[in-house]
Amino acid sequence: MQLVVNKIKKKGDFYKYFDCVDAFSRVNPFCKILGINLDELVDEELCYFTYGNTDKTLVLMPFLLRKIKVEGFEHYYDVSSPYGYSGPLFNEDMSRAYLLDFWEAVDAWYKANDVVSEFIRFSLSLNHQFYTGKLVPTLNNVNGFIHSEKELQWGNFKAKVRNNYRKAVSNNLSIKIINTPDDLEHVKVFYDIYITTMQRLNADQSYFFSLNYFENIIRLNKDNYAIAYVYKGDVPISAELIFISGHTLFSYLGGTLSDYFDCRPNDYLKIQVMKWARANGHTYYVLGGGRQNNDSLYKYKKTFFPNDEDVVFYTGRKVIDPKVYKEMVAKANITPSLDKDTREVHYFPKYRQPV
Repeated sequence: MQLVVNKIKKKGDFYKYFDCVDAFSRVNPFCKILGINLDELVDEELCYFTYGNTDKTLVLMPFLLRKIKVEGFEHYYDVSSPYGYSGPLFNEDMSRAYLLDFWEAVDAWYKANDVVSEFIRFSLSLNHQFYTGKLVPTLNNVNGFIHSEKELQWGNFKAKVRNNYRKAVSNNLSIKIINTPDDLEHVKVFYDIYITTMQRLNADQSYFFSLNYFENIIRLNKDNYAIAYVYKGDVPISAELIFISGHTLFSYLGGTLSDYFDCRPNDYLKIQVMKWARANGHTYYVLGGGRQNNDSLYKYKKTFFPNDEDVVFYTGRKVIDPKVYKEMVAKANITPSLDKDTREVHYFPKYRQPV
């Protein structure tokens, strides 16, 4: 078995990466949004590990190899997974013993290539098992089961959800769910709603994706996506971009026009997506978590699946060279946070902590 480090620098490298991803029995759609903003990367390289033999790749893991900017340590690097559910990709029937070998080979490569630390965002499919660093249970994610009996699903909602849905119906809302592979005209509708929502929320600039970003998502995930649109008459007022992996739907990004909040389009959208999922043989609807556990966003999502067990989203933190790591934290002059738990969850590596 051999660990190979592959770098993505041009489109041809990207297509080779796609071929590797598509060879697995169940594709993580978040793997396919890797590199959409390839031309915008600064001080970091888009890479992926493959582990296997000449006949078969057993494990694949995308990552960003980042240059460190701490003065005096510019020849060192650290590793971070791309945004979203990530970590190693492998077939479920693979012997998990190979994961032990994979992480051992990865750690050896890090040590040989001046990589000081690693930060991994794992997926929700238990791919954090056998990780050789520290696992942190970062967020509870709402993972709802789609019942075959719609009456049972309806009865499980919180009363507020049922009331909001009735109000949406009384406002004559309608739903359209699109997952055609080649039709990109509708993406502009989603984009306008999404950007308007980000502006209203004063969201961080990192959330202001371009129209081209979303069009590329559809191109790259043409068999693994859906966009749900809620209409008031002929006006699209709410939308959600959904990734599909096997029988699971992942709510990714969305938005709602504030002028129509009183029509309750968000509750209507979620319930209509569940109906669509049931009709199309999907079993789970992952709504994700909040910005932190038990905040208002999490509590809202939980109203749809109050009786379902959450799935824990794990992040992994690993210090490969403790001596250099400690020296960089001191050099970066990071002031310790008064809230140790918050610092532990949100700031790793510490030398990248905002001052």
